[in-house]
Amino acid sequence: MSTTDSGSPPKSRRNVLIVAIVVVVIIAAVAVAVSLPHKSTPPAAKVTITIWDTSASGGESAAFNQSLALFEAAHSNVTVDITYGVSVGSTNFVTDATSGTAPNVYRDSSDNGGSLYSGGLLVNLSQYLPSSVFSNYTSGTISDWTLNGAIYGLPVNTNGIAMYYNKALLPNGQPPSTLYQMVQDAVNVTNMGSSYLGLPYDIGATSGYRFAAWYPAFGGEIFNSTGYPMLNSTPDVAAMSYVWNWTVKYHIDQPGLSGMSDEQAYFESNHSAFMFDGPWDQSTYLKALGNNLGVAPMPFNNATGFWPQPLWGSIGYLVANNKASGATAAQIWASVQFVEEMTNYTAQLNLYTQAGDLPALKSVGTYISANPGSDPLVAGWVAQESHTQKFPNIPQMAYYWTPFGQGASNLEQNATGNSAITPASTMNQIEAAIISGLQTNGVPLTMVLENSTAQVFTLILQAGVTNRI
Repeated sequence: MSTTDSGSPPKSRRNVLIVAIVVVVIIAAVAVAVSLPHKSTPPAAKVTITIWDTSASGGESAAFNQSLALFEAAHSNVTVDITYGVSVGSTNFVTDATSGTAPNVYRDSSDNGGSLYSGGLLVNLSQYLPSSVFSNYTSGTISDWTLNGAIYGLPVNTNGIAMYYNKALLPNGQPPSTLYQMVQDAVNVTNMGSSYLGLPYDIGATSGYRFAAWYPAFGGEIFNSTGYPMLNSTPDVAAMSYVWNWTVKYHIDQPGLSGMSDEQAYFESNHSAFMFDGPWDQSTYLKALGNNLGVAPMPFNNATGFWPQPLWGSIGYLVANNKASGATAAQIWASVQFVEEMTNYTAQLNLYTQAGDLPALKSVGTYISANPGSDPLVAGWVAQESHTQKFPNIPQMAYYWTPFGQGASNLEQNATGNSAITPASTMNQIEAAIISGLQTNGVPLTMVLENSTAQVFTLILQAGVTNRI
């Protein structure tokens, strides 16, 4: 399977752009929607729209081109100008938007799209499409594209992480149903010999993307309902302590791993039992393990009564408004038509068939469940989807990645023999760094956007790239 996640993967599937955001809060008696409602107008003559495509080479690109051909055949008066190979989360969109030259349509992640919408750069599709269109999507997926009642994009896939397991190394080839059983299974594998490590897991490798699943398992969260970071809360510290115990208590993990590549090396060589990853790497694991590869939901926390809930985001299509792209009413009409058709049943079924991307449409999910075809692992992904959390699409989320990656890596690489570095001190460090980043860039520590307040976010380029997926 191959899919662009939630927020980042350009071609490598592992990068996310961390956008720094300067916030200017303007109180006015207007709606939070980016601008007053537009009336999109069918073009009376030929019109050209520009598209930034972020599809991965291979199946995703093939599916995109198939759907593009169908759109062009149905809309002879619309010329589509495609830029291929653009990265998800590209800051070039923001740069171009400052001069009104952003593309009309951008295939982007739900979380980055939330920042772009907050920045006043996107059309509110709720103003252009009937509610019946949005009801066709799974509730979890469409919520990823909803901010303050506005729907700023349509999802073409949905994805997150689940638990890959090696049937050959587990009792009766079955995955664990509880975290207690998972740890015991990993201990048994570690005891098979010095070359085995039951659950290798570089905590900081994906800058808190994979780790986010553990917060809900202990009753925690990344941000509360007002957007305030909660990383040093008791539940979040408990989540970090639990994972750190894999190294210091159970010895099923070890410090010094070189990111996910080391985890994958153990797993693909039949020397570890588990791998937490997304569907975009499934083809690699299938090649290595064959019929011994399984997929299951991350196990239930029998100590707290809560499930781990991985971030469940998606890739979709956004429409730039007149401010960002200089689009005419006719161009916006054509762009909305393009977005709707590139995310319809045929498009999402093609994307699943060609690339294995999990669909956002309920109807396609129903079809796949009834017709799994050549993918015996799809049932595991469907099961995981029932235990997920919304991918935060608030601007504050941009300040989570780097602090988590730095703090978690510091714990893993330097805590041994240093009593000053603990899970609690690590989470305090991460929390403080997030707050510092928000304050430095003028982002409110709490933010409840009301319909009576217009809040304009000016996004600037002062961010780098960090590993996430």
